[in-house]
Amino acid sequence: MAEALLSAVLGQLFSIVTELGNQELRLVKDVEKSISNLQKKLEHIQDVLEDAERKQLDDPSVRRWLGKLKHVSYAINDVLDDWNSEILKSQLPTHVEEEEGDGHQKADLVSNKMMMKKKKVCFPSPSCFFCLNQLKKVGVRHGIALRMKELNETLDEIAKEKDAYSLEKTNNASPKERRETTSFVYESDVDGRDEDKNLVISKLLSDESSDKVPVIIPIVGMGGLGKTTLAQLVFNHEKIKTHFNERIWVCVSDPFDEVRIAKAIFESLNNSRPGSDRLPDSDRLEVLSQHIRTLVNGKKFLLVLDDVWSDDREKWEKLIQPLRCGAVRSRVLVTTRKTEVAHMMGVTSSQIIYPDQLSEDHCWKIIKRLAFEGRNGEELKQQLEEVGKEIAKKCKGLPLVAKTLGGLLFSKQTLKEWEDVLSSKLWELQDEQSKTFAPFFLSYNDLSPRQKRCFSYCSVFPKDFKIERSNLIEMWMSQGYLSGSPQDMEKEGEKCFQILTMRSFFQDFERDVDGNIYSCKMHDILHDFSQYLTKNECSTMKVDMEDIEPLSVEKVRHFTLQTLKLGGAKFPTSTFHQNNLHTLFLNCSSSGLDDDDDYDMLVFLRICCDHKHLRTLYLEKCRITNIPEQLGQLIHLRYLNLSGNSRLRALPDEVCDLCNLQTLRIQYCRHLQRLPKGMGKLVNLRHLYCFGCYSLEGLPKGIGRLTELRILDRMIIPENNEAYLSLGDLKKLNHLQSHQTDFEIFNCHNLISMGENKERVLMNWKYLVHLRLSFKRWYRKICEDEFGILETLQPHRGLKRLSISSYFGTNLCPEWMVSLVHLKTLSFFHCLYVEKLPPLGSLPSLEELRVSVCNKVRKIGVEFLGNIKHNNNNNVSFPKLKLLDFSGMENWEEWEGNIETTEHTDDAAGGAIIMPRLDSLQISSCFNLKSLPEYLKLTPLKNLSILWSNMLWQSLAQSEKEWLKISHIPNIEIGSNVAIRRDGKWNYDELARLGVPRAFVHDGNEEDPF
Repeated sequence: MAEALLSAVLGQLFSIVTELGNQELRLVKDVEKSISNLQKKLEHIQDVLEDAERKQLDDPSVRRWLGKLKHVSYAINDVLDDWNSEILKSQLPTHVEEEEGDGHQKADLVSNKMMMKKKKVCFPSPSCFFCLNQLKKVGVRHGIALRMKELNETLDEIAKEKDAYSLEKTNNASPKERRETTSFVYESDVDGRDEDKNLVISKLLSDESSDKVPVIIPIVGMGGLGKTTLAQLVFNHEKIKTHFNERIWVCVSDPFDEVRIAKAIFESLNNSRPGSDRLPDSDRLEVLSQHIRTLVNGKKFLLVLDDVWSDDREKWEKLIQPLRCGAVRSRVLVTTRKTEVAHMMGVTSSQIIYPDQLSEDHCWKIIKRLAFEGRNGEELKQQLEEVGKEIAKKCKGLPLVAKTLGGLLFSKQTLKEWEDVLSSKLWELQDEQSKTFAPFFLSYNDLSPRQKRCFSYCSVFPKDFKIERSNLIEMWMSQGYLSGSPQDMEKEGEKCFQILTMRSFFQDFERDVDGNIYSCKMHDILHDFSQYLTKNECSTMKVDMEDIEPLSVEKVRHFTLQTLKLGGAKFPTSTFHQNNLHTLFLNCSSSGLDDDDDYDMLVFLRICCDHKHLRTLYLEKCRITNIPEQLGQLIHLRYLNLSGNSRLRALPDEVCDLCNLQTLRIQYCRHLQRLPKGMGKLVNLRHLYCFGCYSLEGLPKGIGRLTELRILDRMIIPENNEAYLSLGDLKKLNHLQSHQTDFEIFNCHNLISMGENKERVLMNWKYLVHLRLSFKRWYRKICEDEFGILETLQPHRGLKRLSISSYFGTNLCPEWMVSLVHLKTLSFFHCLYVEKLPPLGSLPSLEELRVSVCNKVRKIGVEFLGNIKHNNNNNVSFPKLKLLDFSGMENWEEWEGNIETTEHTDDAAGGAIIMPRLDSLQISSCFNLKSLPEYLKLTPLKNLSILWSNMLWQSLAQSEKEWLKISHIPNIEIGSNVAIRRDGKWNYDELARLGVPRAFVHDGNEEDPF
């Protein structure tokens, strides 16, 4: 970690030295000489850092020396950032009233004043002599010289001390070129767990019962053994899916927050019910328990509680009590490292499942699958295999270690490199904790300094925290870990994330429809490893008890506070007396709000504002109602996350003083009414996220001059074009057009009165992937002019996802819609006056189509199938459609498309193949639909769900001709959680209850239901 930090500081110093020849820095006495001396001393220390990092694992004195070095490196970083920030502040306008004037003329004048050449480290040129005089008045020049002198003296002592440790110089040549990586994640299949998997499944499916429902089945084993993977295998097994009415997965972790767990159980149960109730607005476990009891009553459920640590019997009993009214064969599957947790749950030793460690052969299979991916040359593979099998013995039967080593060996191209891994001295460590992490050190040490910084920083996240990829990269940027070309920081972050993923440092990936990772987690052991690497820099405090201990580490730079409750004596204000913090991460896991929480949070925020060197401030879902104006003092702040604070109504104008701010996240601040007018002063802002800010009338006009802006996830079209940012203003933001992938245009209907409906702004946004077009939400009259707006909002042909909501025109088919040849998902919601759906069958890439609350649609005819003869797929309608979902279509009566029509009508689909990949059809709240089209029985449909559409169900149940349209479908649900067929097996009891004649079912299956 010292190597990584020092690399960043040297990079910043190098940038300064480069500027010295052209700038007036020599006017600051001794600063030039101090910077030069610092650079030379740090370079000499860097020569021995690799050896020092290795020796500190077994030598506490070297470890302490590295700690001193890291501390002074942070201090140097702070001084340089102070200088840069003061210069930048001096160049910004002090008044912004004219910025939001009545017309464009004033805006242009202010824009000219604000235009400046931005560099990584900014120094005043001779023409900025006035700025230097200003700085002189406040003593900045004197202060920077004094601090540089002190740091040089400290560094002298550290440089002399290193000689006592006999540190050897290492070759700092450029690293070897590694094998090319891709965005594809190499995830090994699960090896060696068939026996354990079958054992767990047999226990879950058995008739075993006890006096207490549900039966509890614990999986117990050490970290990295694959307990969670085993539970996932079982949870997603087809037999388990068909056996249980409900399946719930909850990650418990530490601390054991029974309220949070109960909420997660409620949400999982509730999401499976259409028209379900919202989450109770209560933090009382009793209220949540009553709702859970209602939802599980009489149902056979499987609940997985992953990663349980607490053996508090009282908390456990409170959580499990409402689940006891489930059906007799309900099960709770628990994963834990501690046998005492299982015993606390009332389970005997014979009932516990202890997965075995993997054999050396299975460990080698995992390593081989990862390490040999894309590798050619059979002779070399045979040589590598001999060494690889020896390395597999080092795994000690742990699949996590095997995956990590496999990711490491993937980057090693020669036999010598593999042998170096096998013979590494890291396997011989004596310190027990270091020895535990030996395999991870091998992979970590093989990373570049930048990648090391990025991985170790992940210790700021709580365990089991869902880490959003974009969020993580922006936090890396805020710490200066991706320094280099300012244009490429996001790309460098993507590369780092990719490499760490391939090394198996992340897991539990969630992906979008294109397969791109948007979130992940860290395994507990790897989280422990990151904390071990940063134990003198990062600190985590859990506040869920009466007595709060102050921070035990004096030089903490990154601090995470986990709290279940704010308020009263529990609020740890006494722990924030330092001024060294670069990161403050507040994780509030409870969503309730007490009367005294408002005051305590305001006190906390004011204390935060005393930490002048904060670069990253994470305050998501912390129930904030007010932001103190002192926040503007945090001039080093690069990242500010206020998302999910739904009671926050305004940001203070002082936010615009955050001249270094790169990322502002305010998503789902639902009651936020305004953003400061002076947003144009945030000249370094690159990412502005405001999706879900439904109370904002518009965005400040100054945003249109933020030339560094790359992400703006939501554009609000205001009623008053003069006062707010307009859609046309975005045309000047070149970075936005080349980086934006997900974009919502809100209140599109206001484009009518703005005279912008002729500007096709989006056509050149070729990187745009997902577009949401949202018109006015509440009910209003039909508006034919909105079709003109829809035509104007033409996206690039590469668009993959499109959503149109609250559109009140009658025509929903602009010419550009059927030309979106790459479109994968399409949804229409609340389009009340549309009578006919577009010819969407012509879209060659469409995979998901959702149509909801289009109340004027009475008939879906053959035109819906598209102009198939002109389709590139040769008479195939909806060639890639997998999911078709209709909901809330109250007046829909007819769905036309019998086989005879499609075979003989030239204008429709003569001889056409229709929906050849259709997997799921969902129909809900379509009260007047009478029948399904005949061509459905020719599709490979596997899942049919019909909810609250009684007329359709009655026609299916009463007419054998209609019944034949669905009889080939293996999985059919009628109503909420009422399955009449699963995996091709009919539930005759349900068929009889629903009035389906037994003669309709021709498969001759006389077995019991399921």
